[in-house]
Amino acid sequence: MHNDLQFLRTRANFIRYSFIEEIEKHLLAFESRLSSKNIKVRWISEESELVDFICKSVSKSNYNKVCFDIPKVSDVFFERRNFIKEISVDSLEQNKETAENLVIQADFGVVENGAVVLIDKQSKNCFNNLEKIFIILNINDLVVRQSDLEILLYLKKGINNLSFFDDIKIISSSPSRIVNKNIQISGETSYISEKMEVFVLLYDNGITEILEDNLLRETLYCINCGKCKKVCPVYQKTSDFSPIELIKYHCKVENKRTPKLFENTTLCGNCNEVCPVQIGFTQLITNQMQNLSGRKSNHEKNVDLFRVFSKRSKMNKISSRFRRYFFVKKYFGKNKKLTNYFLNCKRDFFNATQKETH
Repeated sequence: MHNDLQFLRTRANFIRYSFIEEIEKHLLAFESRLSSKNIKVRWISEESELVDFICKSVSKSNYNKVCFDIPKVSDVFFERRNFIKEISVDSLEQNKETAENLVIQADFGVVENGAVVLIDKQSKNCFNNLEKIFIILNINDLVVRQSDLEILLYLKKGINNLSFFDDIKIISSSPSRIVNKNIQISGETSYISEKMEVFVLLYDNGITEILEDNLLRETLYCINCGKCKKVCPVYQKTSDFSPIELIKYHCKVENKRTPKLFENTTLCGNCNEVCPVQIGFTQLITNQMQNLSGRKSNHEKNVDLFRVFSKRSKMNKISSRFRRYFFVKKYFGKNKKLTNYFLNCKRDFFNATQKETH
């Protein structure tokens, strides 16, 4: 079983690598296939542009009823209260309220056939009642072939889960909506339907900036499975940053000089072990540490942070303050800066480890 899992992870890593390395070519092919099916494609750079486009594309001059099936709704949508009225997914699903528009986050896109994949979305049964659907798709969340998708979905769900996803909806053309249910044809009740207006918003949101960094490009392999979050001792205590979020946080120019990178990792390596696409979290984090360390003395210039922090996992397991002191002195005593840093790591998550069993 372990060998099979390792093969799947290696295959998943290659699938993500193949797409990311030629992302521009694949995105253009994906756009072309969507456009041929009368699905409208827009390239969106940042959140403000995303909000602006959706607000300009809704039908009415005021009181547009919009359902959001996305992880986080931007406050910018509600700055003009008389323009956007949010309808909850529950209300829409239970027919308590209606909405003309749906904003939904896609999980994957498939370049080969121009399809958009929605996984376990609560609004999945409400499409017939909508006029417009805005599908947000991060530009790194695509696969080249439909056959690649099965492996990623299997690993995203988790090797230990006996069940698969409850619902996978694949949109490969504009869905239809019912506009009249009471048409009588030859004594039988029928209905009239029409195609809905569908927009796929290819969302950059800083991804292009990461693409330009050859060392950090690997973070774009992420399939948002959440496994690194589940095994991270720091996240379990603080809920601030998962390992992938921590790395991406420091990709932004305004965050590059903050100490959050050092404060929010124990470098235990748990995330390396469970990542289904084999992202090398520890190496990526130590590379960022190397850039942030501000090495000034000749001695510090020769410090290999990866070698130094590789002993961190041993220190994490030492609960005795007395034993930790001698451990730090033994391995890091010649570097006062590192010695002081490690001795000050007194938060409880520095003694915690958690690993996923396969």
